[in-house]
Amino acid sequence: MSNLNRLSSRWTGRLISRRGLLAASGMGAAVLLAACAGTPATPTTAPAAAAPSPTPAAPQPTATPRPTPQPVVIQTAVPGTPTPAQQAAGTPATGGAVNVFGKALPADAAPLDKQWTVTVGEGGHKAMDFYEAVYDRAPLADYFGIGLTHIDADFNIYPGVAERWELSKDGLTWTFHLRKGIMWSDGNELTANDYVQTFRYSADPKHAWDFTWYWQGVIKNYTDAVKGKVPTSQIGVRQGEDPYTLIVETEQPVPYLPAQILYSWTLSARALDQYHSGVYNTNPKTCVSCGPFILEEWSPDRRNVLGPNKAYSYKQVIPYIQKMYGNIVKGGSNFQRFQAGEIDSVEVFSPDIKVIQNDPKLKDFHIYTNPQDFRVFYAFFDVTIKPWNNPKVRQAFAHAVDRDSIIKAILAPLAIPAYGFLMPGFPSAIYDELKPLTNYDPQKAKQLLAEAGYPNGQGFPEVTFYIRGSGPPTDAAVTQALAAGWQQVLGVKIKLQTLDQPSFMAKLNAKPTQIPFGWISYGMDYFDASNMLGVYKGGGRHNWNNAQYDKLLEEAGPLTDPEKRNALYADAQKLLTSEAPAVFVYHQLHGYLYQPYYKGKHLEKDKYGYDGEEWGAFPVNYGLNDVYIAGNVDQYRHATV
Repeated sequence: MSNLNRLSSRWTGRLISRRGLLAASGMGAAVLLAACAGTPATPTTAPAAAAPSPTPAAPQPTATPRPTPQPVVIQTAVPGTPTPAQQAAGTPATGGAVNVFGKALPADAAPLDKQWTVTVGEGGHKAMDFYEAVYDRAPLADYFGIGLTHIDADFNIYPGVAERWELSKDGLTWTFHLRKGIMWSDGNELTANDYVQTFRYSADPKHAWDFTWYWQGVIKNYTDAVKGKVPTSQIGVRQGEDPYTLIVETEQPVPYLPAQILYSWTLSARALDQYHSGVYNTNPKTCVSCGPFILEEWSPDRRNVLGPNKAYSYKQVIPYIQKMYGNIVKGGSNFQRFQAGEIDSVEVFSPDIKVIQNDPKLKDFHIYTNPQDFRVFYAFFDVTIKPWNNPKVRQAFAHAVDRDSIIKAILAPLAIPAYGFLMPGFPSAIYDELKPLTNYDPQKAKQLLAEAGYPNGQGFPEVTFYIRGSGPPTDAAVTQALAAGWQQVLGVKIKLQTLDQPSFMAKLNAKPTQIPFGWISYGMDYFDASNMLGVYKGGGRHNWNNAQYDKLLEEAGPLTDPEKRNALYADAQKLLTSEAPAVFVYHQLHGYLYQPYYKGKHLEKDKYGYDGEEWGAFPVNYGLNDVYIAGNVDQYRHATV
């Protein structure tokens, strides 16, 4: 499990997933933001927002590495394509209804008093802000600060509070230029100092923030500050020449920083100084927000309620929604709550799919699918011991996996075949080029095993396939199908054994590893190929140590030229798949249902065919610009708020 997979605020109903790194987070998702190279302060323009296709295509693997967006100075758009800021203005309603934010509702929208959302979550959490606590955030967290950057539906990075940025020639200093006139609810203006004090607070060992790993080794002096070796005033985040200039210095070139810094949802510097922690946002009387909402009610055993921030002045994201409810629940099924009309949306899993297909009320509902943390499920080998030290054995096992049949029989529609570590849409991912290296080819698999000295499996030792417990409920069926396929195609004998997660991880991480052949998954921690591909770097999670692979990653990591960077990562992916230290089986998709009244263009398919709320809404992306409650709400909603 990646650290990012734990970023979710532990509340469901309407998805707000913090996957980034992006993410998250990004919480994602798949764009690698590369910095401009050459002369200092010579930026390039951002990618234009992609116009939606009239007929969205089904998810298709991409053969060519995706172009990498560049840091921006001026936000531009393709002629005729609205920018995110223009989208925020909304479409005038025929009825002329205008909400509390001054935004006209769509013609098919429900009345203003029904423009609210409802979700559910567990109680007992202590924080409403990312930089107070990541793993202990309450329902409806993270609506009180705004990030420096945003991500669109196609995983492009766009300006947020930072309207432009530049990178120094040595690749170590980022200069973010903030928008002026963004106000906090207490009447103070949002400035660089808010971000400076937020990052210093996160690095303060007295605060003991639960996510310091995210910036360690990235922001200059951050690691030493967390350890108490230097004061937090020495970390590489400071105000520039004026209150609207933020300087971020890194330990080494980090060309994807604008994507990683999606998770910069600032706290108020004044409130931090007054209350000495971010818990001020768990009290309606002391809550301070520069986001569209502010805390109206904090009842840990009943509900949290967000109402409109009347001082809200950030024009890049202007909501239709006027209020949010997060009801506290204990136990029970969120899928059943959705069926009962108590929540706006719900994540669904494989066991739910048959229920949906057989339910007369749900069978016509569209199941939205998207990657979230771009997780890959794979079988891995201890390449230092027999028989796995023979590449032809590993390649034989790879070519004996019928991915399409496994997905169709067990996982559909919540998976796509995996031929490498990176999922379509993730930064620098390639797909079609990897298929010939690991595709289902029984004859080739038999030939490779014979060339390795085991014709028709003769002489091949019986091996144990270890499965990590606490995985998805489909793990049992998938691993049984894998074992059956290997036995049928290769003539080998395989024993399956499930270990509880602590035991499995202890054995996996032992030096030398005690898991010679196992089943596991990995999802991104941050939004860059260096994160995912780094899992197979020498000395990492697995013991495949390949000097050529390591060199490719080392050369690619600091590059700011997107074409050169992507080319090196493409070579690394080909090498990884061809050498087969793992058999990549499938990329997980997350499935969601939305009530018919829950509308918004951001639910539509992106360029990769993924749809639904991939990265939640504010403050990561522009989703709040277009989500609204339609006029048919009374037919479906039965929530108690």
